[in-house]
Amino acid sequence: MTSSTEDRGSSDEGLLVTWGCEDAPTHQAQTHMALARHAAELLRRRYGGRLEDVAGAEACYCIPRSTLLADDGAAVFGPAGPDPSRFFGGWVPAGLLATKAIVHPLAPGETPPEGWPAAFAAAACDVVLVGASSFTTDGAVKVGRRLLERGPVRIKAVGASGGLGQFVARSRDELDRVLVRVEETGLLAQGLVLEEHLENVKTYSVGEVMLGGLHAAYVGTQELTLSNTGEEVYGGSRLFVARGGYADLLKLVPPDVAKLCAMAMRFDRLAERELGLVASRRNYDIIVGTDQSGEPRCAVLEQSWRVGGASPAELAALEVLDRDPERRHVVAASVERYGATAVPPENARLYFHGTDAEVGPVLKYAFVQDAP
Repeated sequence: MTSSTEDRGSSDEGLLVTWGCEDAPTHQAQTHMALARHAAELLRRRYGGRLEDVAGAEACYCIPRSTLLADDGAAVFGPAGPDPSRFFGGWVPAGLLATKAIVHPLAPGETPPEGWPAAFAAAACDVVLVGASSFTTDGAVKVGRRLLERGPVRIKAVGASGGLGQFVARSRDELDRVLVRVEETGLLAQGLVLEEHLENVKTYSVGEVMLGGLHAAYVGTQELTLSNTGEEVYGGSRLFVARGGYADLLKLVPPDVAKLCAMAMRFDRLAERELGLVASRRNYDIIVGTDQSGEPRCAVLEQSWRVGGASPAELAALEVLDRDPERRHVVAASVERYGATAVPPENARLYFHGTDAEVGPVLKYAFVQDAP
């Protein structure tokens, strides 16, 4: 877990670069660059910094900071178009398609944003929660009040991530207060997701990654942790990773877990068919819980076609599979902790350990739990 680019002899296969990542002291930027360096080791490439600063970019392998869009793809891939063997992440034609807004139908009566994928939301309705996406206060009020007839409503800002920008309304008054808040903070302009709120929840991650000749699929669970302000935020993922694709993973998991994987696979196929998704990294959040009548529910919450919180664990697992070609599966974890007293275990690969100007002291690392 501590090998370097140099000791893996990775200078023979060209450059690996980032895209859309500023060399800044933020924990997000530093984590992204650390992930890129790790990927360079696995691909036996030299880490070359930012694609924006490199000439002859067509020969580079790229780790984008966000999902690539049509214009980005032209800069990254040139005239050949998006190629999953050339980058770690996902590509869609327009930015709206990379957001959580597409999971639900548009609020009734709203004018669709340009490029709104109505067919996708209609086709995915059997694997997502009851809800709608809204870009106006009136639309959000109507959807929220309708959902309150079923029980509490979860409101998620489309532009937020990591568990931030989420609110639960249990009454009309609470709904109105939340919507005033999101409008005042500018979150409404990027859109809101309003959906039924589940209790007793557990969040799973289902994904598939391809990096060079390495191919793996996984299912795992997420955990929350407390930020330096005491707010619950993403705290890491523990993944069961199988060599190969989704079909190989399904052979190794119990039926109840296979059901969750099948939901992610259906969402994934719809994204390819309806949205034109091209990806080498796919990750889907699946929620399991109970609705207001006490009935068990499970559904796809949202997609991620860019490097994310689970990516350090993904690369940790790929490193083990690369080192041992006979290995069929591995358990790996990524961890994020806040506070000045957080320390990594000895066998961890460090991604960030320092004080971020915005969030304060933070630690990020990955490790393999069952490797020899």
